[in-house]
Amino acid sequence: METEALISAALREAGYTADAIGSALPRIMRILDAEDVRIAAGRSLSRKEREYVRVQLELGLSVSEVVAGL
Repeated sequence: METEALISAALREAGYTADAIGSALPRIMRILDAEDVRIAAGRSLSRKEREYVRVQLELGLSVSEVVAGL
């Protein structure tokens, strides 16, 4: 099962409404992507790097593109 579908199903099972899931799911996915960037970089990121990652992910870049930019 795809990550987004799995999280959505878990939130539905926990009793969250479709509106709540729809508004929270993009943020949850960005958090997971940011963690993927940290893992791919192989180290903890500085505050400035975390801000850079957040902005890049919000702009729609993929994890590999963000890692390449670090």
